[in-house]
Order: sequence, then C-alpha cells, then structure tokens
Amino acid sequence: MPYVRTRLGRWFYEERGAAKRPGDPAIVLWHSLLFDGGMWKPQVEPLAALGRVVVFDGPGHGKSEVPPPFSLEDNTDAIPDAFAELGIDRAVFAGLSWGGMLGMRLALKHPSRVRALALLDTSAEAEDRARMVKYRLFVSFGRRFGFPKGLAESQLAPIYFSESTRARDPQLVERFIRTANGSPRNGMARAALAVVVQRRSVLPRLGSIRAPTLVICGREDRATEPVHSERIAAAIPGARLVLIEKAGHISTLEQPAAVNDALVPFVAAQLGS
Repeated sequence: MPYVRTRLGRWFYEERGAAKRPGDPAIVLWHSLLFDGGMWKPQVEPLAALGRVVVFDGPGHGKSEVPPPFSLEDNTDAIPDAFAELGIDRAVFAGLSWGGMLGMRLALKHPSRVRALALLDTSAEAEDRARMVKYRLFVSFGRRFGFPKGLAESQLAPIYFSESTRARDPQLVERFIRTANGSPRNGMARAALAVVVQRRSVLPRLGSIRAPTLVICGREDRATEPVHSERIAAAIPGARLVLIEKAGHISTLEQPAAVNDALVPFVAAQLGS
C-alpha cells in the first residue's frame, strides 16, 4: 500500500490522474474527523480529469498510522514532509472540516506550498466551550469503547448529516458508523483532541492569505454552522462563499453534484492560470 513518512508517522494516500502540464500544482484532498479519504469519492474522478489528485488518510484515521500526541500546528508542519516524498511543490488544497482547518494554517505558515484553497464545512475559530466539553466526553468514550450504533445514530449522525440526508440515505449513516469504528481508537482520539478540544482561532490572521479561496458549506451544517464559513469568506481577500442546500457537515457525500458544480470549475481555473 502507498505510504509517505511524516513526523506524525506514516500516512496512507491514494493517487489519481496526472498533471497536464509541467509545473501544475497537485490537487490535495483532506477529510473530516471520523472519516477517511473515501469521503472524497464523488469528487476524485472529476478532479482527476483536471490533473494529479492525492487523497490522504489523516493521522490515526483509515489506513494511516497512529500518531504521537499532536496539535493542528504539528499536523500542518507534517504536510510538507508528505509533499516532499511525493514531489509536490504546490497544491490546490481542498479540505473539509479538519482538512479546511489544515488548509488555512498551511496557507498561513507555508504560503509558497499553496496555489489555492477550497475550504468546506470548516471553522477558523476555537470550539465553543460548551460544545468542547461534550466533544471531550465523546473522545473519552470513543477511545475506550468505540462508537456503538445507537450512540452514533442518536448523537453523532445529527452533527454530521442533515435531517433530510438521514431520512433519504440511511445507508450513508451506516457507512459512516463503520468508518468511524474502523480506525484505531487511540489514533482517532488524538486527532479529535487536536482538532476539536485544543484548536485555537486563526480568524484574525486570515487577512494575510493571498491564495484564491473557495468556501463551501452545507446550509444545514450543525458542526460548523454557515456563520463560520461566512466569517472565513469575509476575512480572506477575494474569497467566494457557496452554500449547499439540503446538506449538513459532510456536503461532499450529502450533495456531491452541487459540491462538484462549485469545486471542479474553481480547481480548473487555478490549474489554467
């Protein structure tokens, strides 16, 4: 299986497509907590028609190794490690939730590595304190016991998916539960602590980002409500905001066609410029 070595352990990745011209940036996709690179399945082939696509499993998720304890900043600094092994100089970086948080930090700390940003269903702010307490309990429980079906359906699925999605596509919820329980518990717990509990705000710094930016959010997102995307789009010069109807937090799977309608032309424009 393909892996890259980073300071946070080995990361599994999948690759599709190829650069159309020398010097074209890669298209890098990073998923949400409790998911893996499969979250991008509806987007991979349309994007691979444009260029080289690299999809990572984040540390402690999917087929990637369990990392040592880490922060979002540590995670950000590990991304250039992976880029170096894969020969990626610059990327159009698309991230959902956790991935979007990394994308913003990568553009702030390593701006030369970012050609453009697509930030989906994410936040630039610290987690709400009351919600942080609740999520810390989820992390502690999940580390010991995993996510039993009843708990996942009653507590996690409403955070991740809109009500209409849960009614229309219960199999999507079932696949989510299998994915969440398929990764190492300790790895997912360490990632969740970094991404949710210990996350610090970067919102006041976003004005220094110069990479072209597309912000996408499900209108029914309950994990990172649209107001967070509105603040990101207002803070990054020239950023464009697209709200996806009838989608919650996992818009790439809930409304893939609508996401692709916004994401694919944006990426094409960055590769063509």
